[in-house]
Formats: sequence, structure tokens, C-alpha cells
Amino acid sequence: MNIDTTIRHYEERKDKLARIAGRDARDTSGDATWRDDLRAGERKNEAVSGHNQQRSRKDSTKIRTAPDENEVQRPKPGNMNTCYLYLRVSTDEQATEGFSLENQKRACMDYARSHDYHVKHIFLDDGKSGRTTQRPAFQELLKAVDEFKVDALIIYKIDRFARNVSDFRDTRKEIESKGLQMISVLEGNVTQGSSLIANILASVAEWESDVNGQRTRDALVQKFREGWQPTPPPIGYRTVGGDRERKTCEPDPYTAPIIKELYELYSTGNYSIIEIQDWLAERNILSRTGTGLGHSVIHTILNNPFYYGWIRWHGEGKMGNHIPIISKDIYDTCQYVLAKHRNFLMRRRIHNWLLGGFVYCSECGQRYVAEWHKNAHKLRARGGKIAYYHCPKRERNGCRAPYVEVDDLEYQVEQEFKNMQFSPDFIEAVVRKTREKLEESRANATSVKQGILNQKLALEMKRNKLEDALIEGTIDREVFKRKHTELQDQVRQMETQLQDVDDRCRIDINLIDDTLAFTRDIYATYKDAPPFMKRHYLRFFYEKVMVKNKKIFATVPTPIFATLRDNQQVIQKTPWLPRVDSNHEP
Repeated sequence: MNIDTTIRHYEERKDKLARIAGRDARDTSGDATWRDDLRAGERKNEAVSGHNQQRSRKDSTKIRTAPDENEVQRPKPGNMNTCYLYLRVSTDEQATEGFSLENQKRACMDYARSHDYHVKHIFLDDGKSGRTTQRPAFQELLKAVDEFKVDALIIYKIDRFARNVSDFRDTRKEIESKGLQMISVLEGNVTQGSSLIANILASVAEWESDVNGQRTRDALVQKFREGWQPTPPPIGYRTVGGDRERKTCEPDPYTAPIIKELYELYSTGNYSIIEIQDWLAERNILSRTGTGLGHSVIHTILNNPFYYGWIRWHGEGKMGNHIPIISKDIYDTCQYVLAKHRNFLMRRRIHNWLLGGFVYCSECGQRYVAEWHKNAHKLRARGGKIAYYHCPKRERNGCRAPYVEVDDLEYQVEQEFKNMQFSPDFIEAVVRKTREKLEESRANATSVKQGILNQKLALEMKRNKLEDALIEGTIDREVFKRKHTELQDQVRQMETQLQDVDDRCRIDINLIDDTLAFTRDIYATYKDAPPFMKRHYLRFFYEKVMVKNKKIFATVPTPIFATLRDNQQVIQKTPWLPRVDSNHEP
């Protein structure tokens, strides 16, 4: 009823009373004033109402907008109470107990609708444990309760809200202090009456959490005892078979050969982790976010004994039942390379001196450095410059070790290989292993190529469907162009990867040829090798070469060379280089 209708009814009633009294109804100055005041009050109320609506819209924008699937119901006419919904599920519970977010949401929305509550916002914690309050949506809920007052908080069950009695008690008190009611769909209003029942229910939830946690821990320990890694397998493996706690793993047909090749490349000592990062990215080994694997991730892969068959759990370790991707030997070699990554193996130099990182001063133990000495007049016969190895302490700290010409010292090392040869048994073993390596390389190449072909076929099918949609007119032309270009680029990338696999096979053959030649004639192969291959051979034999008075005084062998020599697999005809240990003592 508006103001004009009210005034008309008043005047009709006044005329009626006047006729009964036998006199005419007349307006007085008081009547006119009353009508003016009434109309002025209506305008004021309209202004206040408009201001309140504007402020309400402004405040509502401060609350985080829910995703489309969590949009809440629109308010109905009448005086409705408002509420928030809080839903939580952990991965275990969703899988085993039917507490899916969809089920919780449906039950809470039905409760709110049947009890005349308007849902202002839904807070979701997916895959979060209830034993802590440090959950993203839970913290947003506490913040919203402070900033935007509602009448109630509706939850599906107390253990959805908290599985810790102290957390439940403290948070419940905080919510009550804000004037909200906490309502559980299954347990009722937990803020009404004594807190005893609510705390008992929270205690039961905490007890259930403890029991479930212990049951899970026992199952994981049993899985370890049976020879399986309790945690998910690393990259290079895929999970197969069984229920959640009895799943096993097997090498992934696509990633396992790549991880194996990663170990083989890094074991040479010729690749840094940064180079390995780029190499993996070229083969589509990426993180979950689609970016290249980080430095720490690759370091973890190289340090993970799972790849050679070793499993670990809470300080214990043993050989597992899964199929290893690499051998223990290549794993140990990579550990050796990792331990030496700050030495010559990983360093980048302006000048790639052949013996850089190998040669040490026998006087003070410092690593030799190399440099060019230039003099156009005095060194005219040698091109105006000459290169020397020398101890860096000679000029600054009085070391007496003299300079030695680069060519002279490198020639001494070359001559040492004249005195070495592998035993016939070792050569035969290398030939046998080489044949196995070749067969394995072919099998891996076939597996990798099949994986790439499968990806290429899937992309081509998507491209064909896209082209069919264009012909049928069910896709926008601009969208077609963009998606078609993306698919074409991905198909070309798959073709490039196939070519890379073929190229690597050819490289493997060349490497096998070099390896066989090296085992049959160490000196000739070393002498004819390019500088980068010579460094590979040096890394196989020596950790350090000690120099005294411009001559090689002693050597520190690598663990591999020392083992071969001690087992007579490498024969030194005239061992004129004394052997020393890592403390430089004969």
C-alpha cells in the first residue's frame, strides 16, 4: 500500500465520520501538514533503501566469487537467513567412504533450502587433511566470517570440519563469538546447548582419524616387507594393478628408456644438469605444469637408487620386486660424477685445455692452470705465442714448481698410454657387453619410436576430427585455424623426435666402434682421438696427474681403473708413473 492510497483512505473515513456527526468534512492546516510529512517520509525511506541496496551490492563484491559449479541459490522473497557452506574431502575418504564433495554439497544445499537459508558462498577443500586448520578454503572461511556476517555455517559432518578436538573447540568458540550457528547436517546444531556432545563427536572424529592413519601405515609397512615401494614410483615407471594399497609398478614404455639414457649420458661426465634439462625437454619429459624439469628434480632422479632396484622406507632399505631400469654400476658411476661436479667434470672454461682439471702440483697440491704467453718478436717461430701449465701459487705464494709447456706435458701423458693394454679376457667381455648394448639399444629405440608413433597417431586423429568439423560447419573458422596450427606443430615435433631416435642409433654404432677400437689398442685410439674424446679417456683412467720439475711424478687412478688394474684386466708394461692414493702418498 503506497502513501497516496493511505491518504485517500484517511480522507474517506474522515468524510464518513463527518456525515454521521451531521457536518461537512473540512481540511485543516494540521491535515495538510500531515499529508506533506507523510509524503516526505516516503521519499526519505526510498533514498535510504536505495543507499542500503547499493551498499549491499558493494559489500557482496568483496566475497570471493565461487566457480560456476558452486554458484549458490538466488535469494527468495521474504525474510531469509544467510549461511556459508564448508565442504572437505581427502583423497582417501573420497575413494573409500563416499564423502565426495558432490555428495556433501547436495546434502548441505538441501538442508539450507528446507530450512530457509540463503547460501552466500561455498568453501571447498579438496584433498586436504582435517588434522590441521592450515587449509586454503578453511582459512578463507574464517576471514569471511570476520568480514561479512551471516547467520549460520552449515557443514556435512563434524569430521569434515576438523579431526582434531582442540582445533574444533577453538574454532567453534570463535564462530560462536561472531554470532553464527554451526549446523551439521548429520549431527544437528552443535552450538545449541552444552558443548559436551559436540566435543565428544569431535573426539570420535579424531579417534577415527588415528585408527585410519595407523591402518594405512601398517598396510604400507606390509607392502614394503613384500618388496614393493609404498610411495608412488618415480618418473620412468607407471602404477599398475591392485587396489590403492596393493598397487605395483612397471617401467613406462616411453619414459623408462629416456631415464636410462639420461643415466648413461650423465655417467660420461660430459653433461651438466642444465644440459640434461634441455635434453629432457626436447623429449617431452616435463613437469605437471608443462615446464622443463627443475635442477633439483633431475638431481633427485640421479640420486634415486630405486632405478637400480633398491627400495627404502623409514630408514630401512632392500632390493625390491620391481624391474630395474639401470644397473648398480651405472648408478654408482653417476654418484661419482655428482660428487665431482665441482671439479673438472662440470666446469666451463674459456680455453679447453686438454689436461685442465687433471694436473696438480706435487709441491703444494694446487691444481695447475694454463695460459698463453705472447711475444710476437721472441716467439715468431712459434706463431707469436706459447702455452704453459703452471702452479697458480708460483707467483703469489712462492711455490717453486716451474712452468711446463702444454705440448710437452700432453705428450708425456700420451706416451703413458703406450705402456697400457687390456687383457684378452677384458676385451672379450667388452665385445660381449657391446653386443648386448647394441641389442638393448635397438629394443629401446623400437619402444621409444612406438610411443612417439602412438602420440603422433592420436594427434593426427584430432586433426582429422577438426577438419571434419570445419566441413560440417560446426566450428568457428578462427578457432579452427588456431587449433589446426597447434596440432600441425605438435605433429611436426613428433616427426622430429622420430628422426632424433634414428640419429641416436647411428651415434650408438659410432660409439660402439670407438669403444672396441679403444679396448684393442689404447695408445693408437687415444692418439688419433679428437680432444673431447681424449678427455673422456683421461677421465676413465685418472683422477689426478701429479707433476714435479716438469715431469709426471705420480698418478691417482679412478676407482674403475684401480679395480681393473688390481684384477689384471689392464696390463701396464712399464709402470714408470708411481701410483698414489687420494692423500698423495705412494
